[in-house]
Amino acid sequence: MEDILKWLSTYSLPIVFLIILGAVFIYFVKMVTEKVISNEFDRYKKVIELELQRRSSFEEKILLDRYFIIRELQTKIGNVMTNLNRIRHGGKVDGFIVNNDIVPLTEIFELLAVNKYLITKKFHEIFWQQSQIAIGFANQKDELLLKQLETKYIELLEEFYKEINEMFDLEKIKWKV
Repeated sequence: MEDILKWLSTYSLPIVFLIILGAVFIYFVKMVTEKVISNEFDRYKKVIELELQRRSSFEEKILLDRYFIIRELQTKIGNVMTNLNRIRHGGKVDGFIVNNDIVPLTEIFELLAVNKYLITKKFHEIFWQQSQIAIGFANQKDELLLKQLETKYIELLEEFYKEINEMFDLEKIKWKV
């Protein structure tokens, strides 16, 4: 206020009025600019939050799909190995082997091909090796070689348990009340 009185004594009224008008204009420009920048920042922040939320939902969906297909593949391979063991010990499993083809194993190979990138390279390798062991198990007659295949299958099963726990932290999940 003192500055305005000093200007009035030094400058003419129209000049002081223009200076005050300029100051008011600069003040409003500053306020409008700050508001525009603030709004633009808030809009950008909201866009980023929505993108992160969408990405998070996508990753959650992928992890759930991955878990279910990995579990399904391991169950199917386990069933194949169980049925091969039944046949090895004289049991009969209808429709399991048709024209020297292990029918459920064909489905496993199809699932492996379709879901290669979903299940990750490590799980694909484990399932591929287990499937190859199943083929060897079906074709092998030598008891010593069958025992070696069985040992290798059990090692791969242990590797599977280790990998699935690392990927999904299943051992850390506990029910808390």
